[in-house]
Amino acid sequence: MKRFFCTSSFEINPKYSTFVTITLRAKMRAFQYFFLFTLLFQTHTFGQAPVSGYLNIDQSEKWENKVTLSKIDLNDQDSDYHAIPIATASITEEGFFAFDQEHFENHAQLYKLQLQPLSDKEKKKLSEKIKNYKLFIASKKDTVSFHKTTKYFDKYTTTSKADLEWQKLKKFNARFENLTSDFDTKQYLIETKGYVKDSLQILLVKLIGIKALDDQNLLEKDIKKNPKYYVDLLQELKSSELDPATYLYLENKLHLITKELTTQKYQVSLWANAVAIFIIGLLIGGIFYMKNKRNVRQIPLSKQEQIVKDLIQSGKSNKEIANELFVSISTVKTHISNIYSKLNIANRQELLSKR
Repeated sequence: MKRFFCTSSFEINPKYSTFVTITLRAKMRAFQYFFLFTLLFQTHTFGQAPVSGYLNIDQSEKWENKVTLSKIDLNDQDSDYHAIPIATASITEEGFFAFDQEHFENHAQLYKLQLQPLSDKEKKKLSEKIKNYKLFIASKKDTVSFHKTTKYFDKYTTTSKADLEWQKLKKFNARFENLTSDFDTKQYLIETKGYVKDSLQILLVKLIGIKALDDQNLLEKDIKKNPKYYVDLLQELKSSELDPATYLYLENKLHLITKELTTQKYQVSLWANAVAIFIIGLLIGGIFYMKNKRNVRQIPLSKQEQIVKDLIQSGKSNKEIANELFVSISTVKTHISNIYSKLNIANRQELLSKR
């Protein structure tokens, strides 16, 4: 209908025929461009290989004709990282290999590409001479392209922000690769922790940086020194999209160290309380000691009091003492009272026992 209408229009309105023809051609061309763009977009989105590249394999008879893709387990205590194979890709005659999107996570993850020797006998020999693997960070949304060079997996380009940040971290750590006997671990810890804390923005890369501290046996020391920072970091990790298994090693280590610190604080508290109780006991004992010392300290008896004391201890009664000294019984009692006070005794029996 539209074509018939347009044709009729040309016949009825010849002066507009050129304009209508140009308009239709423009619309058709726009539609073609849109269709081509959509096709390319779909091809790019659904058909691209996130990780691909070329290998120039020397001594191909000693190597498998495939590349192994593995996922790295950060929880492993080994500094070499534990790799879990998830896929393999064949290598073409031109040296090309590629891995589809299905092998990668939606979020950034640490992966490893590796070229395997054909035999176990060659494995150790070749691995010692040639670096036949590459660690990198990628996600399903990223593109990683390895260039063909004389070394395996030597150079690559990536769109992964996490991997680019990790490359900066590796350049920073390269300053500490050749450690000597006079290596200042304290300074390394300060600089590395400061860089991880202040310069790294991507959590996965922070975890890798923290793993490097752990490999140097410095993580436990830093957690004890800055527990709040790591507790806050763990909460941030738990709120992220990262797989909890990725930071499980940090969570376990933090739990053990926090428990240890709590136990130490409790023991210190017990010791502090024991010391406080001991000091209080000493003070109280000192007070009683000084009081008793003052009480024990005797005031010398007068000559008359000494005579009365001797007479009492010889078995004389108050009346007999009064008659012998030619004093009243009241005076004798006064002397006896003074004697009791000065000798810190309470009765005649105690005085008699002091003979």
